[in-house]
Amino acid sequence: MTSERDEAKYFIAPEQLRPFVEAMSRQLPHHRFTGQGANRLPRPRHFVTTIYFDTPSRGQYQAAMDDSLHNLKMRAKEYYDLHPSLAELATDPMQIVRFQPVLWLELKFRDGTKTGKHRIGIPKTDVPAFFCQGLVTAEMIEIQRPLYGAEGEAVLREIGAYCGRYSEPMQADCLVNYRRLPWQDDQGSLRVTLDVGVEYYTPPADLWQRNHALVRETLGRPRHAAPGGILEVKTRGALPNWLADLLGQVGAASQPFSKFEQASRAVHGPSGMIP
Repeated sequence: MTSERDEAKYFIAPEQLRPFVEAMSRQLPHHRFTGQGANRLPRPRHFVTTIYFDTPSRGQYQAAMDDSLHNLKMRAKEYYDLHPSLAELATDPMQIVRFQPVLWLELKFRDGTKTGKHRIGIPKTDVPAFFCQGLVTAEMIEIQRPLYGAEGEAVLREIGAYCGRYSEPMQADCLVNYRRLPWQDDQGSLRVTLDVGVEYYTPPADLWQRNHALVRETLGRPRHAAPGGILEVKTRGALPNWLADLLGQVGAASQPFSKFEQASRAVHGPSGMIP
């Protein structure tokens, strides 16, 4: 449900994070979701928990390793905001968290440098039945209508068909949690996201029963933590000169990187066996 764009990834060293963020903020406005159900409280800290799916024999991981430039990945994202300014008023830590109880299920494709995704919303508690039985409920369809109209139901069917390619069922395989700093131009032709505090987790046993946000403090011990920041630049057209200059100033070089592959190896080990 999103447009195809060129995508490049970079690593930003820990000591370069602050100067990079300050320079970016002078060039592009911070992007903030303002649609239906948006959190409108001031000065939020944006976080993402991404759930990557795979089969028990790691068929999706093996496909990505066989051809890292041409593949599909199934994942789900939950977005939440932290508001430290509310800490003095809160009687429960979860009161400083704002989130929607909807996972954004995504089928992301990569074709060389170009990426895109088909995306729909699904209630967290409905995920197991959707993957195990292909169950599409009326609530799932209603979530899509304000955003995608009838096209949303078609994407649900497409994702179900993708899962049917494998002889084994899809299941939650690994989790990634990170703080996200996003910038975007008014036309949507340039989007830059910096992910910091990236940590990889084994899916908790009660993942689909939770009625609260998947904040990192509730995910257990991380299997690995990535230093510095992971920068993603999505463009329709050429990279702006000012951004190319800034990347050079902070010593960022474009290189292939997959959170899914890193998380899968962190959880299962490079041999594919759970350590």
